[in-house]
Amino acid sequence: MAVDQTQLKTLQDIIGKETLQKVQRSYIEDSEPKLSALGDAIETEDFATIEQLSHSLKSASSNLALSGVAEVFAQLEALATQQQTSQLAALYQAAQASYHQEVAELDALLNN
Repeated sequence: MAVDQTQLKTLQDIIGKETLQKVQRSYIEDSEPKLSALGDAIETEDFATIEQLSHSLKSASSNLALSGVAEVFAQLEALATQQQTSQLAALYQAAQASYHQEVAELDALLNN
């Protein structure tokens, strides 16, 4: 489990469950197209776009207590900053898997 449940509980205590569910929906609506665009940027080795999208996804994920996928996005951002291509594709696959797992976990935690 990669959702930081302590951070999630703190968020829920501060903004309430209903608002947190709205934030979750906004995150998904915003992040899914960015995740797809990140894959396109990796294919074309567009390092500036990889860095920008990875940074945005890292921050948004971290803010929603999705710590595992936020870490993978941080690694992608660092590779893009250094213009290293060797691990981009593998990390992107890991990011996709982690993203879907953590979004499902978050959904289960917020909607039980």
